[in-house]
Amino acid sequence: MNAVQKQMGACSSASKAWIFLGAFALLVVFTGGASRFDAIQIVPLRSLSCLMLIPAIYYFSLKEMRREWVLLALLGALALLTAVQLVPLPPSIWRALPGREVIVGLDEALGMEDVWRPLTMTPMRTWNALGALVVPVAGLLLAISLAASARVLLHVVAGLGVLNALLGLMQVASGRFSPLYLYEVTNRGGVVGIFANENHSGIFAACCMLVVAHLGIRSWTDRGHKWMRLIYPAAFVLILLAALVGGSRAGFAAALGAVFVSFGMFALAPSFGKGRSAGDPIRAWMDRHPAVTIVLPLIAVLMTVFSFVALGRSSAFVDLLARDSFADLRWELWPVLADMLSTFWLVGSGFGSFEQVYRVYEPAELLMPRYVNQAHNDWLQLLIEGGILSGALLVATLLWVAKSIWKLARVNSGRATALFWFGLFAIIGGASLVDYPLRTPLFQIVCVWLLLALSRDYRGHKAT
Repeated sequence: MNAVQKQMGACSSASKAWIFLGAFALLVVFTGGASRFDAIQIVPLRSLSCLMLIPAIYYFSLKEMRREWVLLALLGALALLTAVQLVPLPPSIWRALPGREVIVGLDEALGMEDVWRPLTMTPMRTWNALGALVVPVAGLLLAISLAASARVLLHVVAGLGVLNALLGLMQVASGRFSPLYLYEVTNRGGVVGIFANENHSGIFAACCMLVVAHLGIRSWTDRGHKWMRLIYPAAFVLILLAALVGGSRAGFAAALGAVFVSFGMFALAPSFGKGRSAGDPIRAWMDRHPAVTIVLPLIAVLMTVFSFVALGRSSAFVDLLARDSFADLRWELWPVLADMLSTFWLVGSGFGSFEQVYRVYEPAELLMPRYVNQAHNDWLQLLIEGGILSGALLVATLLWVAKSIWKLARVNSGRATALFWFGLFAIIGGASLVDYPLRTPLFQIVCVWLLLALSRDYRGHKAT
């Protein structure tokens, strides 16, 4: 009787997780795909995210919170650091901070030497950055309170990947002026899907390819509906097609990397027919020919990629090979970013301040009709805005991720899972070197849920 009650309780918990996380995911899909601070969609996004704290508080579980104390501590430390940047400082301290010389000169000219100022150089932007944290905070607390499993979290992310691919392909098919583009400032004519930026959509597609591959491999080793095993390959191919059609060079390269990592996971996964292949001729044949089951699908996928490239249907590949493909603004920014980092590495300029502080350091040769609102290198921008403390938080997060993946890799049954997580965070980390995907609320929510799913996987393998 107790076993039946426990099973019913688990089913009820999973249902609640699906309902609330699914609703939250849909909210972020239609309002959280832009990185701009002035996107009109952030008004309903943050307001409704606050409402999502209600079920998180209602289903609050101290036991679940204690299990995920590391993630809660890291996110809480980021919020605290952002809030501390808004605390007014005595003039003697503020004037001694590096990089404030221009404002100090203006204060002296205007007779405002005694004004108390917060550490951040752009208080309104930092207030905005603090308010933006309500979205990932609500997403993490909701998932923890509902005891969402890694499988539920990954299925929600996979669903978002399929939706992103479908919408992106429909946008391209309906033209530049399609009403399917969700944001006013966007890459019209490209595959942006549920995002405003084509690069972010391409990187997200590559991440979702790995998630779908991981879920597909697990579906073969677990009992369940056989028809589900056909959905994962179809979803993988659909997302791959969207990545190939898109014009993002980073997305194209990440998609190719995701293909090879996916087949590496396939090779490292435990035998599909282990203990049950006798009654299943398909599984028995796959057990006898393991190399064929890996090589043939890989050849098919690579032939698909080659066909798109050969027929000129992949604009991202053309841009990748163009003579001036790397002589763009991203690389010209490096000297400026290095100069800013050398100034603000200690205490930072304030979260959200990059766009306005950059204008002080912007050289004359980079003046142009378009403006720079992000560093296009999230690693450096985090250090410029947050200083050495934000760097410490980043290192702590990376160490926790590396430790969890390493523990998984030491278990034979967890090697494929470890490769999955390594490939996933390698794509996100690599993309952050040349872009800013984690500046979008949608990517922030997905990343928070992925970190939570990694924690669930790590503790699950540790228990066994």
